[in-house]
Amino acid sequence: MLAVRTHAAGEPLSLDELPIPEPTGDAVLVRVAGCGVCHTDLHLARTDRLRMVRPVTLGHEIAGWIHEVGPRAAPLLRRARLAIGDAVLVHGGWGCGACRECASGVEQRCERGTSPGFQRDGGYAEYVLVPHARHLVGIGDLDPVTAAPLADEGVTPFRAVQRAVPWLTPGARVLVIGYGGLGQFALQFLRHLPDLTVAVRDIDPDKVAAATEQGAHLALLGGDESLVSLGLAGPADVVFDFVGDDGSMAYAAANVAPGGLVSLVGEAGGRLSFGFGALPDEASLTTTAWGSLADLREVVRRARRGRLRWTVEPIPLRQAQAAHDRLAAGGVTSRLVLVPGD
Repeated sequence: MLAVRTHAAGEPLSLDELPIPEPTGDAVLVRVAGCGVCHTDLHLARTDRLRMVRPVTLGHEIAGWIHEVGPRAAPLLRRARLAIGDAVLVHGGWGCGACRECASGVEQRCERGTSPGFQRDGGYAEYVLVPHARHLVGIGDLDPVTAAPLADEGVTPFRAVQRAVPWLTPGARVLVIGYGGLGQFALQFLRHLPDLTVAVRDIDPDKVAAATEQGAHLALLGGDESLVSLGLAGPADVVFDFVGDDGSMAYAAANVAPGGLVSLVGEAGGRLSFGFGALPDEASLTTTAWGSLADLREVVRRARRGRLRWTVEPIPLRQAQAAHDRLAAGGVTSRLVLVPGD
């Protein structure tokens, strides 16, 4: 099978021919329909900042069809009402299944966990081997190529918003930094909550315009920093940082209210010195790690009911390097999804 791999940080992606994996035990082989291209993939390919093992097939936003199952996987699939040929999303938090985090339903926090495209071969390929049937979520009549981004672009901002609910009370002021794919989903989830005032900040004028069209109360172009408090009538009770570099984190810290929350989602390698004076008094700083399996099921449920809107641009798998280059250059408005075949 064809797989797109990274062998060394900063080197071009490699098109490799690999054997099709054979599922054993609890494993399931998924024939890939599409795999989303995420900014995290760029960081993985170009730097050594994130925890990963090379060489590895990239890709963690995976959708496809159940193709073959290991001998112990069949009853697990039946209990999940799934069968060979069904369309599924792959939940990427592959935990050990035995620790406290896994037992409480947050496998993505497992200290012994692995993930596709990080420590295990991912979805930039024609097939992906999923270690356990529990990591699959049926998507029903959703098109798997279109649905692929829900596995990260959809579920990660959903989890970030859900974890911020104690701060998102009626009348709360919210600032979203970065209006790429995750930021667009975040705005939709925020718009489902009552009586919030939401501002969006991005450095791309087209994305700023799109944020206004899609329901943001205030959209700011990078450089209009002094307008945040004016437009929101005060600092933000919650700041979601979907960029995660030094500049965006400093911007978040400067615009959060006392007692507020900064939720860091973007993994651009930024750092923020922490201590008294780094944030307003009693403000909290947290990260969001992907989403749980339950989170992904809820996102799929909302998508199937037509409550979410997103667009994708399918690209042949062989053009993965071109897709990375386009994403790095900016200006991409739809989620790029790599599709096996010519």
